[in-house]
Amino acid sequence: MKKDLFTFSIQEAETLGIECAIVLAATKNLTASLSSPSETADLIKEKISFLGEEEINNHLKRLVDLKLVSFAQKTQTKESTAKKNLYKLKLPGNNLNSGKRKLDYSWSPSIQAFEVLEMGKVNKEFIASKVNEFKMYWLEKNQVRDNWNVLFVDFIRREWVKENSANKGLPVCIDESWSPSSDAFDILELANVSKNDALKHLKEFILYWKENGTALRSWNSKFVDFVKRKELIGSYEEKNDKKTNRHNEPGEFTQQFKERTKDDSWADNLEF
Repeated sequence: MKKDLFTFSIQEAETLGIECAIVLAATKNLTASLSSPSETADLIKEKISFLGEEEINNHLKRLVDLKLVSFAQKTQTKESTAKKNLYKLKLPGNNLNSGKRKLDYSWSPSIQAFEVLEMGKVNKEFIASKVNEFKMYWLEKNQVRDNWNVLFVDFIRREWVKENSANKGLPVCIDESWSPSSDAFDILELANVSKNDALKHLKEFILYWKENGTALRSWNSKFVDFVKRKELIGSYEEKNDKKTNRHNEPGEFTQQFKERTKDDSWADNLEF
């Protein structure tokens, strides 16, 4: 058969239509290796000049949907594979420990960690002096993390605050000159305890903890709790004292038990 001649069955023409059957026959007659529908359409156009490009593309699409053209499956497989690869790039990994690791002896803070701390006016020598302490703590913890530099920055900030405090962050015993901070009085104000009322308990508080000998990093929270307990006990005692000065509540007797048993006034109005 000549290269420019091809045949199709009457059954295909009845099912698909004459033009679609012609396109199918022309596609089967192509010997070149096809990689895309557009390439196939161009080759068919050379052989079937009486059909427009749009018509050929429509017929090819229909043949692809009906799976009557062999190259369509290969093309579809390539496209679906490309889509799968694209989605794999976008989706997060299933491994929850991805990027996480344990701290080891060779670890050191990043340059960015030093820069962030220096922006907060933390002394560079102080940062370097705390690296081994940080590593020792987390080496013993033996935990897996993905944010060691962030943890280090937070650790240094806390240590820097302690370093600049009056007692360098170390526990100290209370002395006679100690006084609560303004924050302590503010918290007590929220509990309806005025500054004057709180100061009434200061000497007792200092005396108690001075004899106790306990050392703490801060005494403010202890003082707040101490004052709250004192005020609570005081209000309870005050309430009970007032009870003796008021009228008897229902259910309370005005006489002792012996006096009540001797009282026979209840029978005076009885008639026998």
